[in-house]
Amino acid sequence: MAFRFVNKLLKQLRGNVITGALLIIPLFVTIIIIIQLFQLIDSALPGILGVKMAPGLGVLITLVIAYFAGLAAKNYFGKKLIAVGNNIVGSIPFLNKIYLTLQQIVDMVSLNKKQVFERAVLVEYPKANSYTIGFVTSHANTLFSLKVGQKLIAIFIPTTPNPTSGFLLYVPETEVVETGLTVEAAVKLVVSGGLLGADHAATAKLDSLGMKKGWKWTDLFSRKYPKGKVHDPRD
Repeated sequence: MAFRFVNKLLKQLRGNVITGALLIIPLFVTIIIIIQLFQLIDSALPGILGVKMAPGLGVLITLVIAYFAGLAAKNYFGKKLIAVGNNIVGSIPFLNKIYLTLQQIVDMVSLNKKQVFERAVLVEYPKANSYTIGFVTSHANTLFSLKVGQKLIAIFIPTTPNPTSGFLLYVPETEVVETGLTVEAAVKLVVSGGLLGADHAATAKLDSLGMKKGWKWTDLFSRKYPKGKVHDPRD
């Protein structure tokens, strides 16, 4: 009897520890990344200038510089100055490759641009009757489309569990299967390695907001009454 009790207690402890670890690990990693990023930015400017600064001052000065750079980029003379700077850097061998590549990445993910991934789809890959999640990135592939004789779309195929890496496929538009998932839900599905489940990914957002089938946005303003209580029209 005592053995069964101890065994049950150990299982509960193990379950609670695993559940707790799964909850705090993402938060812990996020905090570490923020701290490391803060320290990197805070030490970058003092390192360049070769001076000592109070903690946090490097980040503050960097933000101020970024603000005035953004302000300057919105006027005529600022745009001309940036264009001259780009031309100078672009003429320097090796450095121009790094700079232009980074500039293209920043432009791609800029908030002022359209969403990087248009929608989530299924692609028959790597063999017949085997499908993988992909994200449509571009429809502007006229050159390739003319060469193969049919409309091709660019699809980014992410890896699991790290969706930031992957590879590019050009697939006939008629051969992709629409998933109906949002890009965010599909990314979560990839990160989970399929553990989340496609059905759960499709409904998780609605369920978290209490939006069941037949739900209307006006229900947000409806009063809730306990079971057995009659609704009074004067309420």
